[in-house]
Amino acid sequence: VALGNKSTTKGENDVYNVNVPNTNTLASDIFYMVNEPVNVLVNGKYSGLTDDPREFNIPAGKKFTMYKPMIGDEVVITKDGLVDNKGDNTHVIPANNTTKLTWATETEISNVSLVYKHVGDTYVSIGNERVTAYRFICVKA
Repeated sequence: VALGNKSTTKGENDVYNVNVPNTNTLASDIFYMVNEPVNVLVNGKYSGLTDDPREFNIPAGKKFTMYKPMIGDEVVITKDGLVDNKGDNTHVIPANNTTKLTWATETEISNVSLVYKHVGDTYVSIGNERVTAYRFICVKA
């Protein structure tokens, strides 16, 4: 998510509004990653019906914790957690109008302020399913 304005509500000194990335500000936005335990809500209100992290979402208006990625941070993201297919792309970056990262080439990473480099393929287990995932290291933040 892209960091927005600080909340003006009394008692919310450390609360910020966040935005979905926008093409016009991809190079200048300060991006954060959501840092919440997986508590999947079905239809935005029923908790505990599934433990599949691919169904994770945060309803609009709900407060959540986040962290600022730093160079050297390592993350694993499932294929479903990314926009587009890997193909020959070597990096993932924020993209217009989505909270998912999207695959990018080496030449496309200069116009954004957050970049993760692909360092390997892997799998994660979700229930009894083996899900394709990718390992990344943050190279620009």
